[in-house]
Amino acid sequence: MFDGMDYVYEVYLEKSFSAAAKKLFISQPALSAAVKKVEKQLGITIFDRSTNPISLTQAGRVCIESVEQMRALQHNMLNQLNDLSEMKSGNVTVSGENFISSFILPEIILRFMNTYSGINIELVESHTHDLKNQLLDEKVDILVAHDFDPELFVSYPLSDETLLLSVPVNNPINRRFADKALPDSYFATGQYLEKDCPTVDLLEFADEDFLVLKKGNDMFTRTMQLCDNAGFAPKVKIYSDQLMTAYNMSRAGLGLTIVTDNLMRAVHGTSKCCIYKISGENTKRKLSIGYKKKRYPSRAMEAFVQCAMEVYKIK
Repeated sequence: MFDGMDYVYEVYLEKSFSAAAKKLFISQPALSAAVKKVEKQLGITIFDRSTNPISLTQAGRVCIESVEQMRALQHNMLNQLNDLSEMKSGNVTVSGENFISSFILPEIILRFMNTYSGINIELVESHTHDLKNQLLDEKVDILVAHDFDPELFVSYPLSDETLLLSVPVNNPINRRFADKALPDSYFATGQYLEKDCPTVDLLEFADEDFLVLKKGNDMFTRTMQLCDNAGFAPKVKIYSDQLMTAYNMSRAGLGLTIVTDNLMRAVHGTSKCCIYKISGENTKRKLSIGYKKKRYPSRAMEAFVQCAMEVYKIK
């Protein structure tokens, strides 16, 4: 592979020289010079810089397709060599956003390491959008997240999640819905899933400040969809990268946020918020485990997926 091709591929993934430069920890002029050097070596123009975001030229598409094939071959070779070790050695890079890596992955990793003690686990944490790019770039092997594109990823559902509304306990609006706030015990017993569990109309909270995850996160899309279905656009006070951050800011009294039942079970008994079940559609999402579609899944990767499914009792 030509020197600098990794830089070209990062620009392709980010669709921006400035964003790619930040991820690569180099200056934008240095990155632009490196890409131009590759273009000169190949005798082609890879990127159409007149579009926003930048796009690939026809020659650029051929170039990127070839790069992806070479990267896949290299990664597949390493995985197959590791498979020859009969699972006595090797590596698996697992990823998830902060909440998932803190509360979902530990039990799965423990089960895997107890069974395959010779396999090294590396854990990568970031926001979902970044991790999906890393998955496509094969910088990570496995991701536990939501909303996998079936054209790009192989994924296996682990559980359904229910979306809930978190309101700071000292917000006066809670007095109007005192009979609808969910007791902490509901998340241990599953009573919040029953059909007769009280719900609230999100429109009743339209004038409140919201704490929303940044665009690119699945929860950003879900929050905007829920509010749109209710007939309003949320007044966003703060955007954050992580669900736990938004929840902790809600606990501190900064505003309302959308959380999940998995989170509420994880923080059982520590909430300083009133939690409400939301009426209407689109209040569910699937937690899944996945990896890049066009790659060789090593035996260690397949074993990790199996451990995850065993933890969630999926046959």
